[in-house]
Amino acid sequence: MKKKIICLTAAAVYALVIIAAAIMISANSKLDLVANHAVESFKSLGEEIGLGGYDKRLYEVYSPDGTEIFSYGESVRLTVDIGRFAAAGLDPDKLAGQAAVEDSRLTIISNQVESVASVNARGVFDVFETLLRSNRHALEYHMEHDLFELHLGGGNTFRWAKDWRTNTRGMTFVLNPRPFIDAGLEPKNLEGWVSANIRMMLGPEIGQTVPRLLKNYSFAEK
Repeated sequence: MKKKIICLTAAAVYALVIIAAAIMISANSKLDLVANHAVESFKSLGEEIGLGGYDKRLYEVYSPDGTEIFSYGESVRLTVDIGRFAAAGLDPDKLAGQAAVEDSRLTIISNQVESVASVNARGVFDVFETLLRSNRHALEYHMEHDLFELHLGGGNTFRWAKDWRTNTRGMTFVLNPRPFIDAGLEPKNLEGWVSANIRMMLGPEIGQTVPRLLKNYSFAEK
């Protein structure tokens, strides 16, 4: 009888441990406030500006003037209009690394963010949440500017404000200028983009101040 009681007690304890572990795993995702707020703010911004339809197994976030695109799904990429870069001296034939020319656009495919295996029959924001939570290492929150940043590798990132209604940095495309400079680009002649030195808080350049090209859009309410 005592053996049966001991066995039952052990089984009950084991079951409780399994249940507690499952609860902790579930709670961990919900207690990640940075990821939670990043998803919520992206959804708020997306509902305001509208997101591009499901195309080429990707969802697309267009800049207001349509010259830049952040795409995610079965790959993650930034796309920019090649016209302004070519006008500033870029020779597309000299590009190397992540950047490639597709349909008169420069496309930079992430080599750091793991894509979402399948986006069929899934909502645009559900896919984005899956993307962020499975790539938590690449997500950063900037307290100083109150925005989130997804690092795509190679010094290229996509930023969005925690609150687009009050933050003038509503959505920002960030590029590492080095590959473009090596291909002939003169940053000072690049229309619509700003050159800035940014202190890195994530990735292989952490702690360093590095040059970047930024294209920002504000949706702040006046």
